Amino acid sequence: MTLLDRYYAKRIVGAMLRVLLSMTLLVVVVDLLLTKQDNIIKYKVPAWAVVEYYLCFIPQVLFEYHAAALSVLIGGLMVLGKSAQDNEVTAVLAGGISLRRIARAPVIVALIAAIGAFVFQDTLGVTASKTFSAVDKKYFSKIGGPARQGTSWTNLGGLWTCHVLKFNPRAMTGQDVYLHAIRPGRVDEIRANRIYWNETERRWYLEDGRWAAFDPGKDWEVVSQRITRTQAPFTESPEELFALNEPSRSKTVLELTGDLRRAEHLGVPALRQRVEYHLKFAQPALCFVMIFLAIPFALRLRRGGFMLGVGASIAIGLAYLTVFYMSVGLGYMGALPPAVAAWLANIVFLIAGLELFRRTPT
Repeated sequence: MTLLDRYYAKRIVGAMLRVLLSMTLLVVVVDLLLTKQDNIIKYKVPAWAVVEYYLCFIPQVLFEYHAAALSVLIGGLMVLGKSAQDNEVTAVLAGGISLRRIARAPVIVALIAAIGAFVFQDTLGVTASKTFSAVDKKYFSKIGGPARQGTSWTNLGGLWTCHVLKFNPRAMTGQDVYLHAIRPGRVDEIRANRIYWNETERRWYLEDGRWAAFDPGKDWEVVSQRITRTQAPFTESPEELFALNEPSRSKTVLELTGDLRRAEHLGVPALRQRVEYHLKFAQPALCFVMIFLAIPFALRLRRGGFMLGVGASIAIGLAYLTVFYMSVGLGYMGALPPAVAAWLANIVFLIAGLELFRRTPT
């Protein structure tokens, strides 16, 4: 890198770190004072748990609140805007150096930030998310009654399909169970009052029901037996059946890929998780997109000063979030393919940034 590259890279990295630190502290203080303070005092949450909670909260601030990408945007606007205001850009352009050459260092910094953000999110971010969930559940989450909703599992071992009318995921027990398996020349049907997971034996058990087998060609019952307590005819564990219940941020890309494959095999709906899989790539990539908005806006606002740059950052951020949440929401509803839903906002703003950069007067 040349002297010019090092000059801009050093200033932008410094500005990004200052903005990132300021935004993180702001979010933490607001969350602490407005949502957690009462619980900390009421339940006497230990200081170490509060510190651990907010340290593990940082990845969410960086990616779900888009602080990492906004730090690139604001840092680029601050540094390049100040450089343009002080006529440094004019002097460099007058010396025969092109705008693309000036932008090289900021773009490289943004690219490294995007790659670093992905690696951090997929390693330390996953670990932090798991710890955050554990601390939040222990000290801050309200404990309500057990949620009992219906659940269905298809394509189980032995060609079984299982429907449970009321299932408690905390206790791993369910009521009003219906299982069936359709094979050539035989249809098996099980109706039971209860199903539960035996952690010691790592097996599902059925209680109080009846197992019947039918010949579909003859339309009569072949076998029928009473069930008092017996092993369920499938071996899939809760970790397999409920893998998608865990938040996607608590899984690496490879882990989420495996969960999606199992969900597809079991016939479990996973549209939301497919969108979130693509978001694992799209959110870090936003750091790279934002620099192409920062550069042309910074040069156009050279006479507006710092506050105008902050205003531009807010306007760009709000515009992006509007498009982002609209597209992701449509993806969750199935109106857009998961990849399109996750990447649409990035693509729109990258095209806009490149066009503004192309039209920037030099």
